[in-house]
Amino acid sequence: MFLTRSTRRSFISRSAALTAAIAATGGMRLDALAQDATPSVPKVGPLKVGWSTIYTTPSWMTETQNEIEAEIKRLQGLGLTIEFQVFDANGDTATQIAQIQTMIDQKYDICLLIAGSATALDQVVGKAHDAGVIVVNWDSLVTTDNLTAKVYIDQDQWGQQTAQWLVDKLGGKGKILAINGPAGISVSEARGGGAKKVFDQNPDIEIVGTANIEYNEAPALTELASLLAAHPDVNGIWCQAGAHASAALKTVQQMGLPLIPITGENYNAFLKQWCKLKDQGFSSFATAEVNYMAVISLDLAIKAKAGEPTPATVVVPLPRITDDNVCDWASDELPDDWYSIPEIPGPAEVDKMIADALAGGTATPTSDMATPTA
Repeated sequence: MFLTRSTRRSFISRSAALTAAIAATGGMRLDALAQDATPSVPKVGPLKVGWSTIYTTPSWMTETQNEIEAEIKRLQGLGLTIEFQVFDANGDTATQIAQIQTMIDQKYDICLLIAGSATALDQVVGKAHDAGVIVVNWDSLVTTDNLTAKVYIDQDQWGQQTAQWLVDKLGGKGKILAINGPAGISVSEARGGGAKKVFDQNPDIEIVGTANIEYNEAPALTELASLLAAHPDVNGIWCQAGAHASAALKTVQQMGLPLIPITGENYNAFLKQWCKLKDQGFSSFATAEVNYMAVISLDLAIKAKAGEPTPATVVVPLPRITDDNVCDWASDELPDDWYSIPEIPGPAEVDKMIADALAGGTATPTSDMATPTA
């Protein structure tokens, strides 16, 4: 069973702006999940679960925390005893290392991890694993494999797919800007590396300007204004993130430049602009860093703690957002800085993804909406 956009909001959207709108439906959705054809819950616990993340401030992280907390509430409703704590490193890798050490010292059962560094956390992650902590890493990954599992989308393919779309859209020739995320973050480096593979194979694509920008629209607006003022004649913009793409499209319009192709992500402000402008000739291609990787990670960790066989990796397929389906992804009811997903997998689908990965296959959602085709 997949959950529609409306039920997803009642499940995970608890920001102040949305609380009143979803208060009446939140409990109903959890009750429905508990009564649905839900997979059996492992007999384990009580559990101490910690989420170690480099920061919690971006809206994507807020959504992710909501996903985790809602899944914990669902599992508690089915009889599991779970104590949950968020460890926010506030952007500091040394703090994140110390917080993971705290989980070891306080004998946490599960460490859910979004890493602030691909390499700096390797030693403490391995130490946690050796101490018996179930460590499941998703989104931004560590280098070490001395942990329970990694749940991720293929960031290299993200870069390659979006870059190839832009190359094809430009007929293999033109000047572009290339906008990456923060330097040193594994997600940013992998997406940028994937795009570089494509651009290197197309010598008539000239990258005339680049930037590393945190995944927020405000700093991206400043950087894009400067880059486009210096290069107003660019033919396209490769953006690896939705906040960047939204800033790029807004800046192009503010400067009165042509609606050049810009790649992006499921950042709602960008999706809404794209949906509105596509009839005026704007074209894009985007994908999504799906927040429900957090739920897959939590459910896998609980299975591992219960002694069930679990996969070492779960590769979650990349959605495809195109000119044909963008208006299905855009939402006037969600905040602009939200990462909209029309449908998310329910408990049975999450269980199937984990089982598919264990069997050596691909963790494939069955919903066409979850993985739209071009």
